[in-house]
Amino acid sequence: MVLIYVVILAGIFGAIGQYVDKHLVNIGISRNDYFYYMCLSMIPFSMIMMIIEYFTNQLKFELGWIPILLLLVAMFLRYKKQHTIVGCLTYINPYEDSAYLSLSIVIAFIIDAILGIENLGIISILSIVLTIVGVFTIANSKIKIKNLQKDLLVRISTSLLMSYATHFILQYWSNAVFLFVLNLFLTILFSKGYHISYHQEHKTMIKWVFVQQAFGFCSLYLSNYLASNSVTLSSYVRPTSIIAVVVISMFFKEKEKKPTIKQILGIFLVVLGIFLIQR
Repeated sequence: MVLIYVVILAGIFGAIGQYVDKHLVNIGISRNDYFYYMCLSMIPFSMIMMIIEYFTNQLKFELGWIPILLLLVAMFLRYKKQHTIVGCLTYINPYEDSAYLSLSIVIAFIIDAILGIENLGIISILSIVLTIVGVFTIANSKIKIKNLQKDLLVRISTSLLMSYATHFILQYWSNAVFLFVLNLFLTILFSKGYHISYHQEHKTMIKWVFVQQAFGFCSLYLSNYLASNSVTLSSYVRPTSIIAVVVISMFFKEKEKKPTIKQILGIFLVVLGIFLIQR
């Protein structure tokens, strides 16, 4: 029963993080600033994770050319992915964003089925169809915007590839070590032009970045905790997060921030599809 509450909390924290992302876009954060400050703010949170891993005997770091190569790939993917978040949320709301990103789960499952890792049965085919139909039900005229199409395509593909890169690198490094090294190197690499006076001018924006990262860190930590106890329960975080995003949207007064009846139906199909595909 306790793990069920952890699933709910992880989903809620992830949903809140998405709305903080939307707020950052609304106050005018640039793609470069979003990427840089998200990497910078992840460093202290990953250090906390490293301390936890140290005391729980989970800290792992093996130096070799394979993890270094995987790190370089992950750095490139994170760079591209983070830059598309601002582009996507400029045009769409968090509930739409969550639904579109669910396509990466479907693509990953299809790839695993081709590789023989997963079995493609009637239930899995039905789940794929439901998810795709749900996404297209949510899609509206906004999807015709070329910039949005490009950002969504890059974001979905980089999210998918990042999951594979992370899976393989975690065979050599623990999760906290990977996150720390990844974000530290990216912060150092792209620190040119960022100085004390610039940080002071954008302190409100930086504050919201750390707020977002706090919720993101909590969601990530709880998801990892679930994965270590129950792989099945950890797979429910994504659909729970989508539901939480929709529920939060209902508290906004602006009509354009709320999903239509058609979009709610589409979101229901997406959640059902993800639920079935991960059974």
